[in-house]
Amino acid sequence: MTGKKKSAKASIEAMYRVFTVPEAPESTLSRIDQNISNNLAGFLQDHIVAVERDLADVEKNFSDYAIPEKPVFVSEQTQFLLDKLVANSVHTASPAFIGHMTSALPYFMLPLSKIMIALNQNLVKTETSKAFTPMERQVLGMIHRLVYEEDGAFYRKWMHDRAMPWAPCVPVAPLPI
Repeated sequence: MTGKKKSAKASIEAMYRVFTVPEAPESTLSRIDQNISNNLAGFLQDHIVAVERDLADVEKNFSDYAIPEKPVFVSEQTQFLLDKLVANSVHTASPAFIGHMTSALPYFMLPLSKIMIALNQNLVKTETSKAFTPMERQVLGMIHRLVYEEDGAFYRKWMHDRAMPWAPCVPVAPLPI
C-alpha cells in the first residue's frame, strides 16, 4: 500500500453529495458527531487544551489569506478545526465557567440545536419560518406580560398581529426599584 494521499475533487456531483448524502458511519465527521452526542463534556475535555496560549501563537494557525487552489475533504477540515480551533477555545459551556456574556447551557440544548440547525430556519420572513415566527411572538408575549402585566385580551389582539411590530407598548408606571 502506498502512502499516497487521496485528493478531493471539486465537481457538481461532489457538491450535491455534501448537501444530500450523510457522512458514512466510519467517517471522521460521523465519529466526532457520535462522540459529541454521547459525551459532550468528555469530548470538550479531551479536545480543549487547558493551557494558556498567547494570542499571537493562536493567530499563526489562521494566517493564511490565500484561498486554497484545491479542495480538501470535510474530514481534513474537521480535523483542522479540532486541532486548531477547538483546542484553542475556552470551554464556556462548562458549569464551572463564569464569564462576561456567556454561561453554561443545559445539556438538552445539544440535541435541540441539532434540530434547529437541520431545519435551517430563516426567522426574518414568516414564509420561511412558518412555526418559528409564531413561537417567537409567543415568547415575546410572555416576556412582555412579565414586564407590563397586560390582560389576556391585549395579547389575543396583538401577539400575532403581523401588521404591527411586536409589541405595541402602552404607557405604564415605572417599575419599582
